[in-house]
Amino acid sequence: MTTLLKKVFFLAVMFSAAIASAQTKADGMIAFQLEKWDKAIEVYSAVVKADPADQDARLTLGNMYLAKGDKAKAGEQFQAAFDAKADGPLAFVALARIALLKDDIQTADENLKRAAAKGKKDAVVLRQRGESYLFYVAPGSKKASLTRCEELLKEAVEINSKDYATLMALAYCYKEMPDGGRAALNYEYAELADPKNPLPKLMLALVYRAAKVPEKPIQYFDKAIAAQASFTPALRGKADYLYFARKWEDATKAYKELVAKGAEVVIEDEMQLANCLFITKDCVGCAELVAKILAKDGSKNYLRRLLAYCDYENGNYQRGLQILDEYFKIVTPDKVLVSDYEYHGNLLIKSKGDTLRAIEDYRTAIKMDTTGGRWSLNKDIGDLLYTRKDQCGAAQAYGHYIDSLPSTDANYATYLYKLGLSQYYCKSDSLRFDKSLLTFKKITEVKPTATIGWLWSAKAAATKDPSPEEIAANPELANEYGKAHDYYEKYAELAAADKVKNKKDLLTAYQYLSYCHFVKKEEEIFNNYIGKWLEIETDPEKQKPILEMKDAFGKEEPPVDPNAPKGKN
Repeated sequence: MTTLLKKVFFLAVMFSAAIASAQTKADGMIAFQLEKWDKAIEVYSAVVKADPADQDARLTLGNMYLAKGDKAKAGEQFQAAFDAKADGPLAFVALARIALLKDDIQTADENLKRAAAKGKKDAVVLRQRGESYLFYVAPGSKKASLTRCEELLKEAVEINSKDYATLMALAYCYKEMPDGGRAALNYEYAELADPKNPLPKLMLALVYRAAKVPEKPIQYFDKAIAAQASFTPALRGKADYLYFARKWEDATKAYKELVAKGAEVVIEDEMQLANCLFITKDCVGCAELVAKILAKDGSKNYLRRLLAYCDYENGNYQRGLQILDEYFKIVTPDKVLVSDYEYHGNLLIKSKGDTLRAIEDYRTAIKMDTTGGRWSLNKDIGDLLYTRKDQCGAAQAYGHYIDSLPSTDANYATYLYKLGLSQYYCKSDSLRFDKSLLTFKKITEVKPTATIGWLWSAKAAATKDPSPEEIAANPELANEYGKAHDYYEKYAELAAADKVKNKKDLLTAYQYLSYCHFVKKEEEIFNNYIGKWLEIETDPEKQKPILEMKDAFGKEEPPVDPNAPKGKN
């Protein structure tokens, strides 16, 4: 090989190494700005391994250890930076850092002055002076000495206002203060200094997101992605931003783009996409992706629950139930979510499994949800218990449900009715009729033109009346009869609009009202209701006791009708 060719080859190798080194440092700066300290340490460790004399990299690596709180390793790197070139200006920066580790600020500042004097217009030296205070926390303080850091970095910018790394360091300093306005301004300057670099654009997006400025974050995430289509932090940042903004469709699209184009996609990115697919009800796509992820990493047990959820939505109830049953055996109780119990209960119901276990699942979900967001499960519990003829349990569940149901809800009256019925038939509760009457009366208030509230209020109130037998034995009890009068009267008024449909209950109402006025000897009103009763009771055989009651008015107590309301229930 000729001397010329050797020189060309050597220069080519050096150029390639410089590009690789610059790219590696760029990765380190990304990790630094995003505060991914372990990643930053990994990158800068590789840089100093490739070039042990790189004082800039060693000083930055030492700072990354400081950011993690490891002063011992930070000191090792600062010492190595000094040893690499003890007569250079960065050696004074290294000495300053070593002094700061001992909280010797005077010595540190003296060495930083020497570095400036010797480095003069060297952008790296001037930047590293300022970064000396970026992670230094003085005794008795809880925050880094960012004011001093700002002062030194501003001096560096005054000497070289277009140095990208210095502008990024100053912007980071302001972000940590926090001073979002000046952080954004310096990230903008850095963007102008290196317009093709996606990192300043990403950091602007993050600053605007922290400041809760609308639209700006997405604009800068998109700018960063436009600058580098595979720039994973921007792709992920955009997707996460949309996810936490609950813009599910846009977030799903962004996560798909991240997974498809990102240069450093991790399995958690795919898991987030699976979440979005589930939220947007693409359960087929979600199930396919979950199966793919589990094939790569079976330890992601969280996804098993998501697969079971998808099975529920897709109608594959038996498999979904089996997956959740297995999942409960695999994970520790602290890993089980509220939604796991809710879906397990749903799957049991759909697969016609153990109803009592489903009820227990729902109760556990309600108890675990400290936000109170699962209160509506009480409705499902009530329905299940009512079907099982456990009216007392159903009454309790419906009561809890209605406690949180707004009276303006379209189904409010419906569930008052279910609660009232459950209370009415809860035989172990001695106050069941009093409670059910209060509930049915609420229906008359919410739906005053609906017959059902008046009818059942009447039935509940009638249980408090003395029975016909008791009145016959003690006529004075007639004065206590009629507690259901007003409810039956209102019911009859409303139900008369459709006498065919409401015949059965109208007969009961007119019978009660007739008897009520009979025992109180109110002839005109009595005859009015007898007439209405006879009008809709067209069966001659059933008319006989009605006519007998009519004939008996004012003469004697009416015969006891076996079909008459008993008063006690």
